Amino acid sequence: MPHRIEVFTGNCPLCRSLLDDIEAGKCSGCSLVSYNMSENPPQALHYEVGVVPTVVIDGEIKIEGKPDMPFVCDNDTYAHFRKKYPLRMRP
Repeated sequence: MPHRIEVFTGNCPLCRSLLDDIEAGKCSGCSLVSYNMSENPPQALHYEVGVVPTVVIDGEIKIEGKPDMPFVCDNDTYAHFRKKYPLRMRP
């Protein structure tokens, strides 16, 4: 199943490294969109992004900083991310 991966970045080495890791690990069906926080993307407000890098996957996973495991596009990885990094938005 293809996933929508949104990455909120700054001008930092960690952000570039994480983008490279995701690009290498995602499958061809997944879409990857990056937003530079200096451009004040409205999506950042929607997801309450406060740090970079932040990765939002399918609007239900929010990883702030570097994930605790390599990014590989498979069901086990996404299940781990859903459990460890659920997106919680204020009511």
